[in-house]
Amino acid sequence: MKAILILVGTELLNGGMLDTNSIYMAEKLNSYGILIRYKMVVKDDIEEIKTAVNLAKKSGDLVIISGGLGPTIDDLTKQAIARYLDKKLIIDEEELIEIKNKFKQKNIKFLEDNKKEVEKVEGAVSFENKVGMASGMYISGIACFPGVPRELYDLFPRFLKWYSEKKKLEIDKVYIRNLLTYGIPESYLNNKLKRFFTNTNIDYEFLIKDYGIIIRLQSMESNKNLVEKIIKKIYNELGTNIFSSNNMKLEEVVLEMLRERKLTLSVAESCTGGMLSSKIVGVPGASKFYKEGLITYSNSSKEKRLGVNKKTLESYGAVSFEVAKEMVKGLSTDVGISITGVAGPDGGTKEKPVGLVYIGLKVKENVKVIKKVFKGSREEVRKKTVLCSLFYLKELLSEGSN
Repeated sequence: MKAILILVGTELLNGGMLDTNSIYMAEKLNSYGILIRYKMVVKDDIEEIKTAVNLAKKSGDLVIISGGLGPTIDDLTKQAIARYLDKKLIIDEEELIEIKNKFKQKNIKFLEDNKKEVEKVEGAVSFENKVGMASGMYISGIACFPGVPRELYDLFPRFLKWYSEKKKLEIDKVYIRNLLTYGIPESYLNNKLKRFFTNTNIDYEFLIKDYGIIIRLQSMESNKNLVEKIIKKIYNELGTNIFSSNNMKLEEVVLEMLRERKLTLSVAESCTGGMLSSKIVGVPGASKFYKEGLITYSNSSKEKRLGVNKKTLESYGAVSFEVAKEMVKGLSTDVGISITGVAGPDGGTKEKPVGLVYIGLKVKENVKVIKKVFKGSREEVRKKTVLCSLFYLKELLSEGSN
């Protein structure tokens, strides 16, 4: 079964509001095996909404509309559906009593305009809004819901349950597998893996995120075994460049490895200025394994807090292999990360350009220093450094478990 989403709201077109409803609805539709063919965004205009519905009805089995059900002059979805179907808008007396009682319970005066919230197209099935006022509505393969997210979250699951029972859907859930990777550019991933992506019953995607690249395979539950066979081939090809297959981010993976090994972590940051520490403490339960984060931005703090030798700083400079090594060795925990670099936009030289970063890593007696030169703005260099440090710590922790 194919669905088309129509998101109604001028604010979605002019940048006044971000669409999150379609993401939520997609997840719920996936669980019923209903695929979204495409989605449209239209402004608050009766003719625009009618045009969108007409196009959607030609292309899908179920048209789902979010937005435009409220009491104000820009809430026009029901009027558009009524005109499209050449039907009247009516008000059910029992539903009118119910909404008036809601207003009374909230000690809010009921206005004549609020009647719009219980209007429906003649012959439509209503769905009570348990957290707001405007009811949902279904008629002739068209389902309408409020645009307010918490109201949609209340109505949409109940509608899907009702719809699946009404249509006696044989549910073949959408099956999605995400592999999170680091260290291989998108074009290289494509070149390495495209020979595996030949089955037309499976959709393949590369999604670039700030924490790596996601390789996504999507099909139906009935094709699960085919998907898993391809996943196995991808693992054999990419190895440890895949850091997660269950949507765990790198910081979550690292902390889980620390938990399994009963190890604690501390970090010393210079150019990233606490960004790495912030990533780590963003993981629930991090306090059990994360002991300390030092921002040793100046040379004197590197000496005082980490015991970096003054002669090392004078001979090699703060941004150097030697200083990164002494920084990480100066951390008291068995596992540590140190970062020193030139984030820019100023401060670079021919020998030490903007983007040059040294990352010190240690797992007990095993100490390594990674040199990288990242491209991008100051913020981008810092973010890339944090991601890189977590990935290579994961690698070092994996070495210790072999």
